[in-house]
Amino acid sequence: MIKEIIHSLFRKDVTFTAALFVSDELSLDVFDEAHLIHKLPLKGLWKPKPLRFQADSFLYVMGEELYLFYEQQHWDDPGCIAMIRTKDLRTWTEPQIVLQEPFHLSFPYVFEDNGGIYMIPESQENDSIRLYRANSDLTSFTFVRTLLQQEKKNGIHFNYNDSHIYKKDGKYYLFTSYQKDWMYYQELYMTDDLLKGEFKKHPSSPVCVDNEYGRNAGSLIDFGGKLLRVTQDCHLDYGDNISLMEVLTLDGKIYEERLYRRNVFPKNSIFVDGGHQLNIARFHGLYVYATDYKVNKWTWYQSYVSVAKKIGLHKRRD
Repeated sequence: MIKEIIHSLFRKDVTFTAALFVSDELSLDVFDEAHLIHKLPLKGLWKPKPLRFQADSFLYVMGEELYLFYEQQHWDDPGCIAMIRTKDLRTWTEPQIVLQEPFHLSFPYVFEDNGGIYMIPESQENDSIRLYRANSDLTSFTFVRTLLQQEKKNGIHFNYNDSHIYKKDGKYYLFTSYQKDWMYYQELYMTDDLLKGEFKKHPSSPVCVDNEYGRNAGSLIDFGGKLLRVTQDCHLDYGDNISLMEVLTLDGKIYEERLYRRNVFPKNSIFVDGGHQLNIARFHGLYVYATDYKVNKWTWYQSYVSVAKKIGLHKRRD
């Protein structure tokens, strides 16, 4: 009876937080305590406004500094984009908000093109893919243009999840996904001009229709000469693990891929509940791996959400 009362008052919630690993060599066997150098703490889950997500971590190297961009979301607020940086992989700056909108933001993919540094964050709550440009020290990003926009349609639950760009032979290939009737569709668009061009759907799109491999878990990775698409496994539960698809052909007419490695994260003390992000950068002669790991935590606010949804006071954000 006591156990039933406790479960009615308090429920587990899924949280994610960033973790960084380092190695001398490029490897997929580094996601353990021996290679762990930094992780963002999950604190205050019992406070009135807990920090739920520090997820979707992306690395960017500029000069002598390594930047880590990630989604930061306090409970019941839209997610925003935060950043920390380091010069030595030991001392990190305090988190700084670099991009915030009235709608939810996550998945801060940062890249360089023609001398400018840009970000494409996920903004599916706005049903759009938006391009932002960084200031000189990457502490602020300014809106440039909308790359794609779509109105909500019956049956489509989420538009434009986890988008990123890969440039090849002068073409910009835009990878994104949507979820329809609880199935993920990996879409591919392309253009010749990032700042002014129209993104048109690739002839092979959708390139994957699957809940294990159809949603991205990072941008494309050059891994020892192989081009890999990082995917997140959602076929049983959200963010259970990541897998890697090897891109075999990518041009204006054909896209082909095949499974390279399934379930990259081991079920160890760090990833016991899972994880759903991977990004790799070279810094000071080392390989740095940015991930996030999943934690199922007991919280007070899930019981409030259940009641609030029933009476229409809470709008869900994912």
